[in-house]
Amino acid sequence: MSDKRERFGRYLILDHLVDGGMAKICRARFLGEQADKIVAIKMVQPQYSQDENFKKMFMDEIKLTFGLLHPNIVQTYDYGIHNGQLFVAMEYCDGKNLKEYLEKLKEKKFVFPVEISVYIVTQACQGLHYAHNYTDKLTGKKTKIVHRDISPHNLMLTYDGAIKVIDFGIAKAETNSEATQAGTIKGKLSYLAPEYLEGMELDHRYDQFAVGITLWEMLCSRKLFKAPNDLAVLKKIQECRVPPPSSINPNVSKELDQIVLRALSKDRNKRFKDMEELNRALIKFLYSNFPDFNSSDLNYFAKELFKDDLKKDREKMFEFGKIDVRPFLEELKEEVEGGSRPAAQEAPLAYTSDEPKRKSQEQVIDFGFEGEDTKPSQRRSITRKNNAKNQIEKDMADSVDSKGSDGIELGALAPKKVMGATASRARAGGRSKDNSWTESSTVRRVDKPKSKVKAAAVALLILGGGYFGYNHVTEKAPLREPADTTKKVLTVEEKAENEKQKNLKEFMESEKNNRAMVKIRLPNFEKHQMKVYVSGREVEPSILKEFKVPNGKDFYLRVESPGRRPYVQKINVNQDSNKTFEIPEMPFESFGRIVTSRSCLIGKINFNLYGEERSEDLPIKGLGLYFPTTGDGRVPADDSGITYDVFVQKLGETIEKRVKVRFDKNTPKVDLCNLL
Repeated sequence: MSDKRERFGRYLILDHLVDGGMAKICRARFLGEQADKIVAIKMVQPQYSQDENFKKMFMDEIKLTFGLLHPNIVQTYDYGIHNGQLFVAMEYCDGKNLKEYLEKLKEKKFVFPVEISVYIVTQACQGLHYAHNYTDKLTGKKTKIVHRDISPHNLMLTYDGAIKVIDFGIAKAETNSEATQAGTIKGKLSYLAPEYLEGMELDHRYDQFAVGITLWEMLCSRKLFKAPNDLAVLKKIQECRVPPPSSINPNVSKELDQIVLRALSKDRNKRFKDMEELNRALIKFLYSNFPDFNSSDLNYFAKELFKDDLKKDREKMFEFGKIDVRPFLEELKEEVEGGSRPAAQEAPLAYTSDEPKRKSQEQVIDFGFEGEDTKPSQRRSITRKNNAKNQIEKDMADSVDSKGSDGIELGALAPKKVMGATASRARAGGRSKDNSWTESSTVRRVDKPKSKVKAAAVALLILGGGYFGYNHVTEKAPLREPADTTKKVLTVEEKAENEKQKNLKEFMESEKNNRAMVKIRLPNFEKHQMKVYVSGREVEPSILKEFKVPNGKDFYLRVESPGRRPYVQKINVNQDSNKTFEIPEMPFESFGRIVTSRSCLIGKINFNLYGEERSEDLPIKGLGLYFPTTGDGRVPADDSGITYDVFVQKLGETIEKRVKVRFDKNTPKVDLCNLL
């Protein structure tokens, strides 16, 4: 593989990310003997690399970006000339630019969530405010950088949820060696500010206008200044008539409208004082309206939106990791030590010709198990313990049932602990000096042949406390089989848990032959205000407000919001269609509660509510089961109250007991234990 790859100086080119007319950007691996790093390299085409004017512009960019060090700005690592090509090595952002996000969402007919849109812009504001106020550490002089090319193309969103401002290639600063030529436009046409067309001196407020356009387009999922030709676009910018985002996206509040429109003021004196003031306004709005928002929401959003791309890229990166870089390292070392390094190459990273030679990369890394400081006897002991550990883990894995993780998906099932069946106890022994065994420690027993239990016990004791420990004794004792009399009688709670797991396993097994999944989408689902259930099982819609269900089955969809009548809908899905459900406005409703004050009963409670057959576990957990006591917020005309029939089925029994539960204004809560 090595002979098919290109080495570019001290970098090994992995693949091309962008191939442009003036330059191309590649993903590369820094070649270092002690460490390596994935970087992005911008390589200028040879014809432009020889142009003196282009060289000056290139060096202006380097002067601007080389000193910038901020979490929201892509860092510059290295620059120079290699084989007649100007290049710059930058921080590699593992993700997509904002333009790609917008296109992907449009393809899915989805709009950026308001809270994520605002958060992305707050991070861009922080990076730009830093750049606008950057001070040269050597001269103490403010550089007064203006990016001049802010747009969705130049905002990178990593899969880990970081936001980075990129490409200061046409940025303006007081250190620039050359002024913009008259009649030329620098920057993307649709993101120019009105003052640019009026020939005014540009400052940080120019970037603020472009940030405002970007936020508007995220909220509205369309371009702000769009026209059939360039001249018409410029005319729209000059007029600067901006519709409030709420007129297009009803999820946008008037408060956010005011912030966006202020940033997009035609008169730049009416905009925010600086990016810091804009950032503060957006942060205040974000956490006032979305108090539960966390930056990790963007992480989840990115990975959900580009999960297919991410999977393919991870596979590609794993392949890159298998490349043998030793031939390239040797070639680079010979080039450096032989003095053949291009003289114009600047700012080396870490490798120098007088760096001492190091051991081959084939050297085995010592993790403390079998290193030079470990005695042979210790190595044998460690090996024995590791073998024993592997054996006991295998025995334990063979002896318990799996929970059937390959069964029904039901979207992203809400996290619930699935406990394994409670194992019974068995007696094992401690080891004496002459390797005999005595009955001592308590270990888990599994329903396997005795020989398997015996092997597991021996392996546990060899571990010397790695899992359960053992008691060291000095007297000889014969080897004993674990006594069968130690078999534990399960409590009713443990029986219920076993029954629950058995039912879950059977349910998941029944779905193994029906793998096709269908997407259900709830476009107006509110994560922090609603819960979604499918046939009684809670599901958590993705950030795209989607979840999956098996095809070809009937389900009850239930959406709950505190204090409101739930939305209940019987649905049928098939593998040929996805379903979208608009959740209607759910009216207010008063509720009574059924509780169990103690573990008076283990089993199920079954009832019908809003046409849905419900089945819940007993004893009832949490605040109880909610039943409506009034309709649409109306109080009953009399004090007779409302009576419900519920059916109680004890664990292990097939007969249900009918119980009448009555709610009235004096009895909003009913204890089921008192009715049985």
